[in-house]
Amino acid sequence: MGQLLSHPLTEKTIIYNDYSTTGNHHHHKAAEHNGSSATEDKPRFSNCIGSMQGYRLTQEDAHMAVTGADSLDVSFYDPFLGKVERYQISVFGVFDGHGDNNCSNYLAGTLYEHPHSNTHSSNGQKYSEHDGLIYFIKSAFESHNYTSSDRPDGNKKQFKTIEGLICQVIKDSFKECDAVFHRHFANEASGSTAIVALIINGSMLYVANTGDSRCILSKKKKGIKTMSYDHKPQHIGELIRINDDGGTVSLGRVGGVLALSRAFGDFQFKRNVKYPNASSIAITSKRKFVPAEEAQVTVEPDVIPHLIDTSQDEFLVLACDGIWDVYSNKALVRFIKYHLALGLKLDGIITKLLDHGISCADSNTGVGFDNFTLIVVALQLPGETLDEWYARMKFRLEREKGLL
Repeated sequence: MGQLLSHPLTEKTIIYNDYSTTGNHHHHKAAEHNGSSATEDKPRFSNCIGSMQGYRLTQEDAHMAVTGADSLDVSFYDPFLGKVERYQISVFGVFDGHGDNNCSNYLAGTLYEHPHSNTHSSNGQKYSEHDGLIYFIKSAFESHNYTSSDRPDGNKKQFKTIEGLICQVIKDSFKECDAVFHRHFANEASGSTAIVALIINGSMLYVANTGDSRCILSKKKKGIKTMSYDHKPQHIGELIRINDDGGTVSLGRVGGVLALSRAFGDFQFKRNVKYPNASSIAITSKRKFVPAEEAQVTVEPDVIPHLIDTSQDEFLVLACDGIWDVYSNKALVRFIKYHLALGLKLDGIITKLLDHGISCADSNTGVGFDNFTLIVVALQLPGETLDEWYARMKFRLEREKGLL
């Protein structure tokens, strides 16, 4: 995931989305504010994104934050209700690229800059494949072909719960996105992890994870809910799949090369997957093809659903593995809460967090030498401003510490 430099590149990019002022989105170097208006009828979740190239020669991470006025407006057929529902979906994602930044930028929708991005029509946003994963999420929700177990419909796959069905829809979006990326980068050694949080109608959270980036949910008092699990080649379930597809694991890496077992791209480890756009030679060969889910390195995510309880749930953290190499789940939440209790804003907290992370760089272990990217998402009450969320968090933390 890049080469080492002789000195740290500590310049940070901080994007602070508090949605309290009107104006256009801007990406700022250092800790500057970014205001944006949001329509009142769409749930919005204030957030702060921080990234640092660190000791790597290139920045291969990318990120995505779509909420408020830019939320996905989706027409979703709910087979349990037997009707079409309107979903407003906020989407947050961190993508940790390796090989180069093509895959991570594609997922974030920044590989191709073009007029389709964030363009609205009367039927919602106009997205194209160039917009990356967000296009495939919207497409999967609007065109799924599943039904419920109490409403059998021909040969359609049946689900017992709406949560299970939506988890499958999200998995489908990942697989379709990877297949289209293959169309353009089949012979490239580009890949990326993905940790993506979807908040539907402001109340239902789904976290999809492919690779070793991670998401955690901070809860009241000292509670922490793990919303994803790292996909490492040495884990028994991953190891069995790799071996079954003819792969090997050595030194904790697939083929002695890749230190994670699920990813977008990395098509050299997906030779037995039959992609729609594969060459005629590959399609007509006698090779035994496997579903995308069974490849040595699969794109299929694990998806964890969670019903948001704003009386308990405080904020989400999504981050690449460079952050988690330095901070444990508990240490990171304690760091954020400590500074919230002091009255610091998210942009200041993330600046400190990145500075502390790079200061922990250890050439003996390699810790702290990766790119750093994270997103902190405030789980606000309906209609609550970010300032009101800050005040509520500060009051709660002071009371928990016995200061009130």
